[in-house]
Amino acid sequence: MSFTFRYMKPYAARLVAYGFFVVLSVVFTMATALSVADFIKILFPPSDTSLISSGGASLLSQGLQALYNWLISFGPKMALIYFSVVVFVLYAFKNVFSYLSLVQMAVVRCKVVRDIRNQLFDKAVHLPLSYYGSHRSGDVISRFGSDMVEYEESTLNSIQQLVTAIVSMVLFIAMLFYISVKLTLFVLCMLPVILIVISGITHRLRRKSLQLQERNAFLTSLMEETIMGLKVIKAYTAIDFSNRRFRDANAGYAKLRTRVFRRVDLSSPVSDFLGNAVVIGILLFGSSMVLAGDAGLTADLFVSYIMMFVLMIPPAKELSTAISQMKKGRACIDRLQQFLSVSNTVVDAPDAVSFAGLSNKIEFCNVGFHYNPDKEVLTDINLDIPRGSTVALVGSSGSGKSTMVDLVMRFYDCTKGEIRIDGTPLKQLRLADLRQHIGVVAQDTILFNDTIRANIAFGMPDATDEQIVRVAKAANAHEFIMQQPQGYDTNIGDGGNSLSGGQRQRISIARALLRNPDILIFDEATSALDTESERLVQQALDNLLSNRTAIIVAHRLSTIQHADLIVVLEQGKIVERGTHQQLMDFQGRYYQLVQMQSIK
Repeated sequence: MSFTFRYMKPYAARLVAYGFFVVLSVVFTMATALSVADFIKILFPPSDTSLISSGGASLLSQGLQALYNWLISFGPKMALIYFSVVVFVLYAFKNVFSYLSLVQMAVVRCKVVRDIRNQLFDKAVHLPLSYYGSHRSGDVISRFGSDMVEYEESTLNSIQQLVTAIVSMVLFIAMLFYISVKLTLFVLCMLPVILIVISGITHRLRRKSLQLQERNAFLTSLMEETIMGLKVIKAYTAIDFSNRRFRDANAGYAKLRTRVFRRVDLSSPVSDFLGNAVVIGILLFGSSMVLAGDAGLTADLFVSYIMMFVLMIPPAKELSTAISQMKKGRACIDRLQQFLSVSNTVVDAPDAVSFAGLSNKIEFCNVGFHYNPDKEVLTDINLDIPRGSTVALVGSSGSGKSTMVDLVMRFYDCTKGEIRIDGTPLKQLRLADLRQHIGVVAQDTILFNDTIRANIAFGMPDATDEQIVRVAKAANAHEFIMQQPQGYDTNIGDGGNSLSGGQRQRISIARALLRNPDILIFDEATSALDTESERLVQQALDNLLSNRTAIIVAHRLSTIQHADLIVVLEQGKIVERGTHQQLMDFQGRYYQLVQMQSIK
């Protein structure tokens, strides 16, 4: 409840209005029930000995008697007409206030869901990449989808039901006490039995519901992995295997879901049965009080009492249902809170300074890094990258090349040593400023399901058409863009699937050019391209490298022969450094790599 109320707090005024309208709705409902006493008197005047009033002296009895005397003064037929109008007006007001209460709560519910989703998204984009390396992306996505849907249905809806039920029951019980204290105490003695039974039914719901949400997250992950790996599944004729795996997981999810809903659905009929049992008890006990001439409880008031209690049964059922649903929804809250409470280790330092661009050099000072404390990825890296120079990182897979550039981008923080830019530790620079001056072109080009124009201008919404066309030409992309059905306004689909690898890469280069960064990072930008695409992309890279500091991660050594410095990594350590010719003359590890690729 504290989690939900924290998000409801900004909308306290609407919550107060909601409670006010609920109270008015219940008051008019009670007024309608109480007016039944006069309806009975009109049909059966006091001369009918079967319903002679015992002459109760309470204010309620006196008020009802005065209303009856006023209505009957117009004659029985006109009294019935006037009474019908009064009842109609009372019901109309009851429904109007009920509608107004629902409107207020609907606004609060929608805004609470909006605020939580916004915070979840903000958390998702700020979390370090290390989090996603150890968690399924489908599990994260399920927090935005199924968990939020379940939260709204189970928790927010239940809170609404709970408030309405509590307000209704408090007012109804107060009126029941006013009509007859003795009869109401008899009713309240039976309530603990109902609560114990309902509590027993819902006892294990929270744990089962948490398992249900985790199973659902696993299903979402399976679906995502299957769609992303569909080519591999088809190529390896693993469709039947994938189907079996999904069906087994889905069957377990359905079985657990059935158990959860079996318990949730059991609470309503049980509470209904117990409520009817209480009504029968009231009829027996109350009738004996009326026949015995118990002071204050007349026959007409007893009928109103029964109606009032019958009207209280639906809120009582909603109360039990709301409690069981909230226990079920608690699992969603646990998962949402767990995600929102994950600490972000890559954040701005309290005394972070602004960064206006590289003016001197980038320094790796005794840098060490590990994802797992049991295995070092980088060890004692010392390297200077002067402004305007091109430094290439080469080595076998897993040697730590991509990790080094990830550290420069502060996707991770060093676990040992530090990286400095112009003498200032990287951790002391504002993240937004740092990344604003870095452009990245990666092997796995990330494009979005949008137009070519929007992908080039990603992160720079104020870019003009002239700027976009200029950088597209510099990236050798303008020609193929103009051949698209709608030119720059062509939608390229998920991940840019409608384009070739080389075309996607050139759009990525144009995007980096538009930012006009001081520092460029190329992470195997041409390794997956054919010869013709590589040539076009390499020309675009040459345009991009002009007068900029560049760090290039390369497998194709032909692309980095003219680099100012080539650094060779093995098992997280620098084993060689120098120009292409120096390393070839040394005939060490770099020489072996070149020979493997038959470069002259």
